[in-house]
Formats: sequence, structure tokens, C-alpha cells
Amino acid sequence: MSLPLRSTAVPALPPAGELAGALRPVLAARRRVALEGAQLRAGVLVLLYDHLGEPHLVLTKRTETVAHHRGEVSLPGGRWEPGDHDLLATALRETEEEIGVPAAGVEVVGPLDDVHSPASNFTVSPWVGVLDVRAELAPAADEIARVLEVRLADILAADLLIPAIPDRATLRYPLHGEDVWGLTARILHNLSAHVRQALAAAP
Repeated sequence: MSLPLRSTAVPALPPAGELAGALRPVLAARRRVALEGAQLRAGVLVLLYDHLGEPHLVLTKRTETVAHHRGEVSLPGGRWEPGDHDLLATALRETEEEIGVPAAGVEVVGPLDDVHSPASNFTVSPWVGVLDVRAELAPAADEIARVLEVRLADILAADLLIPAIPDRATLRYPLHGEDVWGLTARILHNLSAHVRQALAAAP
């Protein structure tokens, strides 16, 4: 017997800055899932901004030469390094290194839930950030094979097709001709839930 699909329609989305303002109290008020004790830690960034009149976020397709998650679609970010103050600093530094978005230009909205990747044994801390204006993206050729600028509305629409209790096979997002699955799909699923909650609570 198949699991039920959620039937809520995709809501109209405000500009990225307004959406970030609605998300901030939602992320701050909840009990965040924080996974402790992992030796391998990484930080990634869900970067929101307006493009062509609609809120977008950035995904990247990794090259076949990187150490982990080769050829997969991921959020900008990477492994914690000793010089990083915390995992937010990791996410901002790696985003700047990978796609050229200056950390100083990112307004931090708040953290999403930690997720663990059994394949690489990394525990990843995702953060939501917002840009006032779309940045000129400059992907690092040795790490990034392709940059995907994805409408947030498309992510929410794809999320509606995912069962309420997804498994590895059903938690997937077909975006820009790519199959987004695994850890990145789990983060997008978490993001989608909080975006809907924020929009429902907005006046």
C-alpha cells in the first residue's frame, strides 16, 4: 500500500528577503536536531536570493575528482577545518571558495537540522542565508562541474510529490535534469517543511 502524498498546494512566494524574515522566527523557535560526537563534520549553506523576480537557491554538481560524493548534486559547503570558528564559518568559507559568493554578503537566517551521511560518515550542519542581490557565481573548476540556480517554487512543487514518510527511493527531487537525492534531498525536505510553516504563520 502506497503512502499518502501531501495535498497542500504550492504557496505564493514572497521575495527572498521577506521569506528570510518569515523563516527566522520559525527556525529560532523550534527544537533543532543537533547530532553530536561525529569526528567528520561539515557545514553547508542554503543560499536564498531573488533571480528573475523569484526566490532561488544554489545547488552544485560535484566533479568526479573530489574526495567525497563525486558527481552528486549538493549544497555549497564542505568539511570543517581547524581555522573555522564553527560550522557556520565552515559553510560560509566553503561557499565562497566553491562558488565565489563573499561570506560578508550573506545574511544568516538560521540553522536547519543536522543530517548524517552513512556513505561518507559525515555529519552535516546546514544553514540558511540570504543575499540582498544575486551574486555573480564563479564556480571552482576543480570542485564544481555545474551550478544549478533553482526556483524555490520548483523545490516546493517537487516536495509535494514525496510521500509524507519517504524512504531512500522516494526522497528524490528531479531538478534541472538532475536527480537530487541522499543528504541534499533530506536537507531540501526539511527546508520545505519550514518554508511552508513560515508562510502559514506570516501575516
